[in-house]
Amino acid sequence: MNLSMFFPPISSASLRFMLAVALLLLPLTAFAETGGAAANVPELSASFYGYLSIAIFILAYSLVPLENNIHLLKSKPVLVAAGLIWILVALAFKEIGATEQAHHAIKHAIIEYAELFLFLLVAMTYINALEDRNVFQALRAYLVSRGYSLRKVFWVTGALSFVISPIADNLTTALLMGAVVMAVGGSNIRFVSIACINVVVAANAGGAFSPFGDITTLMVWQKGKVEFLEFLPLFIPSLVNWLVPAVIMNFAIPNEIPEASQEKSFMKRGAKVMMVLFLVTIVTAVSFHSFLHLPPAAGMMFGLGYLGMYSFYLKKVEGRTIMADSIFGGRSDAHQNPLSVLQAYGKDIGEHLNDQPYPAFMIDKEKSVTHWNTALEELTGIKAEEVIGTKDHWKGFYKDQRPTLADAVLEDESGAGVRQHYQNKYRDNPMGGKSYDAASYFDNIGSSGAYLMFSAAPVVDESGETVGAVELFEDMTEKREEVKEFDVMERVSRAEWDTLLFFYGVILCVAGLSQFGYMAIVSELMYNDLGPTWANGLVGVLSAIVDNIPVMFAVLTMDPAMSLGQWQLVTLTAGVGGSMLAIGSAAGVALLGTARGVYTFASHLKWTPAIALGYVASIGVHLLINGV
Repeated sequence: MNLSMFFPPISSASLRFMLAVALLLLPLTAFAETGGAAANVPELSASFYGYLSIAIFILAYSLVPLENNIHLLKSKPVLVAAGLIWILVALAFKEIGATEQAHHAIKHAIIEYAELFLFLLVAMTYINALEDRNVFQALRAYLVSRGYSLRKVFWVTGALSFVISPIADNLTTALLMGAVVMAVGGSNIRFVSIACINVVVAANAGGAFSPFGDITTLMVWQKGKVEFLEFLPLFIPSLVNWLVPAVIMNFAIPNEIPEASQEKSFMKRGAKVMMVLFLVTIVTAVSFHSFLHLPPAAGMMFGLGYLGMYSFYLKKVEGRTIMADSIFGGRSDAHQNPLSVLQAYGKDIGEHLNDQPYPAFMIDKEKSVTHWNTALEELTGIKAEEVIGTKDHWKGFYKDQRPTLADAVLEDESGAGVRQHYQNKYRDNPMGGKSYDAASYFDNIGSSGAYLMFSAAPVVDESGETVGAVELFEDMTEKREEVKEFDVMERVSRAEWDTLLFFYGVILCVAGLSQFGYMAIVSELMYNDLGPTWANGLVGVLSAIVDNIPVMFAVLTMDPAMSLGQWQLVTLTAGVGGSMLAIGSAAGVALLGTARGVYTFASHLKWTPAIALGYVASIGVHLLINGV
């Protein structure tokens, strides 16, 4: 495709301006080159306060990419920089007798941040709630157990990254799909590295056509530059942005089939309801913005109320689920499976129950007790002779008659009885063969109750016919984790506070620099000299180097006069440009940490030409089908 038909010609002088902006070094230097633009720039841009503000911002932001090396949270330097810059703004405005202007300016910046903060806080809370309900873990377990070839995993994880990130955001999506890639790829370093690159590109591309997919798209939507449905035309350009490098990288993926994992994970109670509530919350936010002309953040906070009310319901009916999970958590992965004794003794297990450290009993096919070991006598206080030959084994655990786990195992082979009587309190035992673990609190065990984990399995004879069931118990009272009910406020507390505070620092820094007139200078350079198409293409390149959030906020602060097509273009480029470097997006930085030593800056850089080709192709497709 000849992109010159879409891009206006660019002069050598404009190339000098492009380089100046790309380096992000002292916009004053660029200002000096523009000559005639000086008359339109406030005098404060050439002041000592302005120079010092730029130096502070550059110094603070240079520490952000080093977060993992120097272990300094990225929010800390930008928070300090924001405070210092606004001190300088206040002093500068005081000297020219415009104190009130600084006051109103910082209030405006804080209000802009507050809307972004509240919106993101609700979105992060929902994501944390879904994580607590094992939604992402269940998806991961499903994928790693499918037995897909490496090439199919490459495409499946990429496609899922593309379709999940518009809702769950690109960072969460990249972490989830990255975990799948590493679980399947194992020691195949080449596959894991390329698949991680694919996940980063797909997650960033998917987030570009939705207000909920990235911080930059959210900022553009909240500013009213692009309405909710007007993001949808970016779908095809975003898809092209992912597919072009994916097709190229596909040929480097071996088509071998790794051994399938046996990992299992199930969603907890309320997971599906919370997914629906999240979608309803998104609809609410869109409705507030589109129909009521209220800030989307107000709609999101309304949606947080939905989750809050549902969490109150969960507290009432689901404490036992969280409790069961905490009891399961008391058993380490290295812990011996109590039911492993079945493999050694088979149908003769009853004769060896007294040799086991676990309290245990055995029932026959008619659910009559055949064995009741000494350890169980000590646990329940009921002697063997009191229950053997009867069906009263339930009395050792429950006040009212009800099926034990061993009874439920015998009821039918489908496991329906287990699900009916132990819903949300059981899991499959690793031994398989219709064996289960369950957990609960028994207030009639001991002097003050006990938290027990119990396992049951059918006992079969040599011909494979079921002749009874055995159930073994383990007292987890001292080992179990602290019981926690689902609490929406706890989910709020687990939001990415460092990220939220980082956004505050960035927004206040850029807003402060704009008071010195630097955004006007850069806007003059980029949008007047280069033209909006080249300028918006440059935004994506800058996003790969600096991070798209300050770049996009700077563009919004400049507020250049552009058509809808150009605002869509800058939304696209800011969203996908960061894929060109591993450090250019939150998704890439996150996987650099989780796949440390395998997915690296250098391994990503090898594929930057392919990613850049997808970047250019996506711009061309947008200009072709959406216009400017």
